Amino acid sequence: MPRIILLGMFVCLTACTAPQGKKMAMNGMPAPVAKGPSESMSTVTFKDFNKTVGLSPSKTVTLKLPAMEQDGYQWHLSEMPDPTVLKLVSKGYTPGPSPEKDKPGPRKAGEQTMVFEAVGPGAVNVKLWYGTVWESPLDDAKPFHFIAEVAPEEPKAAKKKTGKHPEKPIKA
Repeated sequence: MPRIILLGMFVCLTACTAPQGKKMAMNGMPAPVAKGPSESMSTVTFKDFNKTVGLSPSKTVTLKLPAMEQDGYQWHLSEMPDPTVLKLVSKGYTPGPSPEKDKPGPRKAGEQTMVFEAVGPGAVNVKLWYGTVWESPLDDAKPFHFIAEVAPEEPKAAKKKTGKHPEKPIKA
């Protein structure tokens, strides 16, 4: 029993101390390949490998990648993104369709999703690898990454005061 408790504590401490990414210098950034619109949500898929997604603070980006989680294969973050720029808010998996009973065959891949929220200005490289937890990320793992660039908040436009009074018509 004490071994199980110690193992649980070890796993929790290991997960909580995952390395965090570093902000990329705004002036040292490669030119954005594809900037996302300033809307509440952008979606990144496998075709967006190595692309830049532009976000406004408090907006989200959803990462959707194929996975065979039922066989133990899933996408893992290589390092946690800088939490002052981008934070992971949810993770999920939708299984693919099962083969028909009449037509046996391989299972279809499902879809793994990760939702990130833009927190503050900066740019981070979100790096992932695909594999099982019993494999090393270096053993035939497939990498995927994209750059999330969070723009600084724009100051709210203040109404300009001209100091002039509207002209009144002259009465004759």
